[in-house]
Amino acid sequence: MAIKELDFKSIEDVFKYAIMVENRGYEFYTNAAERMTNETAKMFFNEFAEEEREHKRILAELYKSWRREGNWNESLLKEERTPGFDIHDPIIGQAIRKGLASSSFDTTAVDIAIVLEKEASAFYKEAATKVEDAELKKILNWLSTWEDDHYRYMVELNDSLREDYWHDNGFWPF
Repeated sequence: MAIKELDFKSIEDVFKYAIMVENRGYEFYTNAAERMTNETAKMFFNEFAEEEREHKRILAELYKSWRREGNWNESLLKEERTPGFDIHDPIIGQAIRKGLASSSFDTTAVDIAIVLEKEASAFYKEAATKVEDAELKKILNWLSTWEDDHYRYMVELNDSLREDYWHDNGFWPF
């Protein structure tokens, strides 16, 4: 179902769909990690799987808080949102890039992850425009930013992989 077609009738609808989005992300990253040929790449994708699991946990806690107390537990929104790997680190970043570049499946998984993260971010942004509750709108925008962070991280990684590939294969005009 395209995002434009979503019609949230209730807060429950928003949370059901959001949890499904996070679960799909978790399944993708977990399955991709299982197929990775390089241990560093495997750890990288498992890290993102855990991020998606954490998103799902936060969504469930926010929903429970709203159901029990009629408000959102905003302390959950202050949790760290950064993946545990720094692709710009000269040692760790290089190990991640080399690990992912060792297999065409691994680099394809990065391409797919870019699409998934972009769509998740767009989903939360769109959902935020469709709800009236100001606090829920804030939560959805926060989740969109979280997913957008993942998207940018994957795009940077993909750019680094492409640059490494070009360099390793002498594709430089100068």
